[in-house]
Amino acid sequence: MLGTARSLTLAGHTVPLAPRAALAALVHEAVRMPRPLQIWLAFLLGVLALVVPAALASLPPGWEVMGTTPTFEWGLLIVGYVFFAITTSGLCLASSLGTVFGIERFRPLEKRHAILALLSLMAAFGIIALDLHYPIRMVFGAVFVPSPTSPMWWMGVFYGIYLCVLLVEVWSMFTDHPRIHQAACTMAACTAIVAPATLGAVFGVLVARPFWNGPFTPILMVASAFLSGTSLLGIVFFAVHRLGLVGADRAASLAIPAIRSLLTLGLILVSLLVARQMIAGLLSDRPAFASATEALLTGPLALEFWGVRVVLGLVVPLLLVALPATRTINGTFAASILAMIGVFTDRMTFVSAGQIAPTSASGVVTAPWSTYSPSLIEVAILVGAAAFIALGYTLAERYLDLSESSDVHAYVSLSWIRNRFRRPSPEGDVR
Repeated sequence: MLGTARSLTLAGHTVPLAPRAALAALVHEAVRMPRPLQIWLAFLLGVLALVVPAALASLPPGWEVMGTTPTFEWGLLIVGYVFFAITTSGLCLASSLGTVFGIERFRPLEKRHAILALLSLMAAFGIIALDLHYPIRMVFGAVFVPSPTSPMWWMGVFYGIYLCVLLVEVWSMFTDHPRIHQAACTMAACTAIVAPATLGAVFGVLVARPFWNGPFTPILMVASAFLSGTSLLGIVFFAVHRLGLVGADRAASLAIPAIRSLLTLGLILVSLLVARQMIAGLLSDRPAFASATEALLTGPLALEFWGVRVVLGLVVPLLLVALPATRTINGTFAASILAMIGVFTDRMTFVSAGQIAPTSASGVVTAPWSTYSPSLIEVAILVGAAAFIALGYTLAERYLDLSESSDVHAYVSLSWIRNRFRRPSPEGDVR
C-alpha cells in the first residue's frame, strides 16, 4: 500500500518511488546483501540478460528460429509450457492437503507453494506466448472468437482463471483476508485438477496422433503434475532446511517427511500409468501407435526413456524414498531432483513420440522416424523461464514473510467430513 506520496510500503519494506531515491535504495540493498546471495542474483540476472535477445528473436512472424519442422511441429517450447503448467497444478495439489483439508503435516507447504505456483504459471504463459510468435492473437482469439468445442480453448480459459485465482491467493495470504484466502485456496485446488486434465485432453483428442490419443492421457497429465509439483517442493524445502530460512525447523520435522510420502505416492502412480501406456502401445493394432512405442522402447528415444525416464526418474527415486538408509533429508532431496528430471524427460519423450512416426491421411506410417533438434533460441527461452522462477522465488524468500500463520485456512477438514456423515443417535445427539 502507499506509505507516503513518494514511497510504497510492500511487505513491511518502504520502497521510494522517486527514480534517484529508488536507485540509491537498490544499490544500498545490493551492497548489504550476503556475498553468496549477491553472486546468485548476479548469475540469474546475467542469464536473463542473455535470454532477452533470444526471446525477442522468436517474436517476428516468419523468422525461422525454431528447430521445428512441418512433420515435427511441437518442440521444446511446447514441452516447457506443459512442464511448467503442470508443475503449477502439482504444487497446488500437494499443498491443498494443508490449505484446504487442514492436515497439519502439510501446513508448512502453504505460502511457498503459492509463490512457486504463480511464478511457474507466469513462466508457462511466457513460453507459450513466445512460441506463438504473435502473442496478442492468443488473447483476442480466445476472447472474441470463442470455441467451446475445443479443448485448447478450454485450456486457455481454465489456466487464465487459474492465474487470477493464484494472484488472489497470494494477495490474500499477505494482506490478512482469511475468508478470501479460504475461497482462493479451494478454487486453486479444484482448478489444479481441471486445468492439467484439460491440457491432457488437448493431446488426447488428436486421433491423428495415436500415441497421444485416448482417455488415459489426461490422467497421466494430472499424475505427472502431482509428481512434478511435489518434487519442486522437495527441492525448495531442502534449501529452506540447509540455509536456515524461515520455517527451517518445521521443514525438517514436518514438510520434508510429508513430501517424501507424497513423492512415494506420485512415483508409484506415474510408474503404473507409464507401464500401461507401453503395454497398450505394444498390443495396439494402429501402426503409428505401435511405431511410436517402438521408438521409445528400442528406437531413437530408448536412451532417454530407459536411462533417464525409467531408471533415473522412477526406479532410483523410488528406492531413495523406500529404503531405510536413504529415507533422509538428503535422500529426499536427491529423489526430488531425479523425479523432476524424470517428469521433464517424460514430457519431452511424450511430445516427441507422438510426432516421431509420421502418418498419411489414412493412418499409414509414411517414414521410419521424424527428426527434431531444438535450436539455441528454444533452449535459451527454456533456461530463461527457469531463471525467472528462481529469481522471483529468491526475492520472495528475502523480502516476504513466509512464516506460517497460526490459523487453519481449511474449508473441508477431516473432522468436518466425519461429523457430516455420522448418523444421529436415536436420542437425537450426534454420535
